[in-house]
Amino acid sequence: MEKSEYDLIVVGAGPAGTACAITASRSGAGVLLLEKDKLPRHKVCGEFVSPESLQLLSSLLGKDRFASNPAIDSARVFYGTKTITLPIEPPARSIPRFDLDATLLQAARENGVHAVERIAACEVVPGEKFQVRTTTEKTYRARAVVNASGRWSQLTQFAHSKEKWIGIKAHFREAAPSSSVDLYFFEGGYCGVQPVADNAVNASAMVRADVAHSLEEVFSKNADLWRRSCDWEPLFEAITTSPLYFRRPETQDQGMFLVGDSAAFIDPFAGDGISLALHSGELAARSVVKFLQSKCSLEEAHQQYHAAYSKQLAPAFRNAAQVRRFLSAPEWVRSVLLSIAGTKPVAKALVRRTRIKS
Repeated sequence: MEKSEYDLIVVGAGPAGTACAITASRSGAGVLLLEKDKLPRHKVCGEFVSPESLQLLSSLLGKDRFASNPAIDSARVFYGTKTITLPIEPPARSIPRFDLDATLLQAARENGVHAVERIAACEVVPGEKFQVRTTTEKTYRARAVVNASGRWSQLTQFAHSKEKWIGIKAHFREAAPSSSVDLYFFEGGYCGVQPVADNAVNASAMVRADVAHSLEEVFSKNADLWRRSCDWEPLFEAITTSPLYFRRPETQDQGMFLVGDSAAFIDPFAGDGISLALHSGELAARSVVKFLQSKCSLEEAHQQYHAAYSKQLAPAFRNAAQVRRFLSAPEWVRSVLLSIAGTKPVAKALVRRTRIKS
């Protein structure tokens, strides 16, 4: 008979949720992981795993299971007639979400997590024991709950900006892709392209809803991207996600710990979305475990997580937002700043500013 009570319930089995579940389970907690979909599946994502998160990912998986994936050693930015190159040292890695999510979910199960797919949490009732009510009309209970269910979580109510963005992604066949992640900017959005195999690339765009609704429209917005994409062959039908909103990070709501996109959604061009998900999941788990081991109260655990998140992760959101504001500056301002950004010292500084703190 399936258990209905656990130490910790994690809602959402993406990188943030699985990182949290694995970390907590390794510390002796009884963990239930609820996922509303059947994994793996393709998701709109740049699939860029930044260098500072590769060690954590290997630790969660028990070994480096993606050592043969393409290494990303630089970022090229195409904006109008300007092109700048930013070094990525040490290199990042390209890992499709289809593979990453499946591998992390399997690792969670191997580490003792009870993971259940195709069950969505529809309500969380706080109390001495949290009650998590699901779409299957089953109720689970736990001493703590972590919300990793994403930016449109039904479990939280946050105000969003009025400006709406959409995300679009597909993989394409391309002969001899560059070892760089290439960012093609245009008025109202951008498209990132990076290798996912020896002869394939991921094209993932974020675009304002009034500018484009398909990758073909996106490609036409940047001349360099349009020329490059003319010979591409799609490997699967493009997928979309919308609307995309930005807000300040929140680390808790109604007693739940918030991780990954449930806490905040970072500008995709920063390339730190997966890294922030993994690290926020691990940080939340470390604080939760202290509470479960009676070393602190739940409120103190929330405070500890908030402090760690604010120090290590929040600066990346602030700095990425500054870059987004730059993209809305007048053309002459962007031209001058891009020229400055192309110098080696400034380029390295820009990369550091959009990375999480160790």
